[in-house]
Amino acid sequence: MKKKKGLLIGLHALSKVVILIVAVLIIFFAGKKVYDYSYKLMAKTPAEDIVVKTVDIKVPKGTSSKEIAKILHDNGLIKNTYYFLFYSKLSGKENKFQYGDYTLNTGMTDEEIANILTTQGAKKETIKFTIPEGYTVAQIAKKLAKENICKESEFLDAVNNVSYDYKFIDEVPDRNLKLQGYLFPSTYEIYTDATAKDIVSIMLKQFDKVFKDEYYERAKALGYEIDEIITIASIIEREVRVDSERELVSGVIYNRLKKPMKLQMCSTVMYALDKPRERLLYSDLEIESPYNTYMNPGLPVGPISNPGQRSIEAALYPTESDYFYFSLKNAETGEHEFNKSLDAHNKVKGKLQKEF
Repeated sequence: MKKKKGLLIGLHALSKVVILIVAVLIIFFAGKKVYDYSYKLMAKTPAEDIVVKTVDIKVPKGTSSKEIAKILHDNGLIKNTYYFLFYSKLSGKENKFQYGDYTLNTGMTDEEIANILTTQGAKKETIKFTIPEGYTVAQIAKKLAKENICKESEFLDAVNNVSYDYKFIDEVPDRNLKLQGYLFPSTYEIYTDATAKDIVSIMLKQFDKVFKDEYYERAKALGYEIDEIITIASIIEREVRVDSERELVSGVIYNRLKKPMKLQMCSTVMYALDKPRERLLYSDLEIESPYNTYMNPGLPVGPISNPGQRSIEAALYPTESDYFYFSLKNAETGEHEFNKSLDAHNKVKGKLQKEF
């Protein structure tokens, strides 16, 4: 009798435990469902409206979840600290956040950020890559793919189909490869799991850092839009190999624009070709393209490369001169001969062609 009574008490206690576990699970999943609905309704804008901007944050050792949420909110990475903390608690991540330096972006969801904070702390692996000055978007995409950093298609998609929150982009007209000219050439260190979107944003962030307020004021003083300045800089980058000539070539470009004369820059025609070659043919100069400055007056419709800081500065601070022409005089060094008149230019050009 005592055994039976003890068994009944045991079963009764077990049933209470089971009921309690079921109740907790119901509350958890119901709470998560309510959270998911509320989160989508109040905490985030639709995915297609998200504008991506890269943000670097530091999470000091010993920082509480509440303090981390504040850091994220202050940097525009989350919209509501309450929902972030609520999700963190429900998902069991609240006490698992790791200290360290993080590169996040405003296109990430709270869930993605929480996952990164719990798995990619201080010892996160990185990889370096270098983008040379004067590379085009297509060349950058191929280089990143060759180095197994991201797929070529993913990079081009991140360039063409994602919005980024940098003030200079607001002034760029809509066109194919809108970000051409603004993916700043440099050496970058990124996390090994960085996406193509992260890489594009980091490169734009570097351009934003290099292109100071002084440059905006200087462009305005010259009477040119930022995109026009970067277009000029991109031509300088592709035309010049000798640093001391950058401002001189810039001066030639401005002189021709003021005259007005067609720019007749070989680099723009080379960019317009499907398959660039070492030397242009006369037939190439007649190719129909908005980038052909032999056929069209003024600047091409946009940058033909991603220029470095020296070319950007040359575009902003050209050397004043009476030069309207320049020709390559040394193929090995890249030095040019500068001339004021077409006759002098043709004489030098003819002489150099015989030498070559």
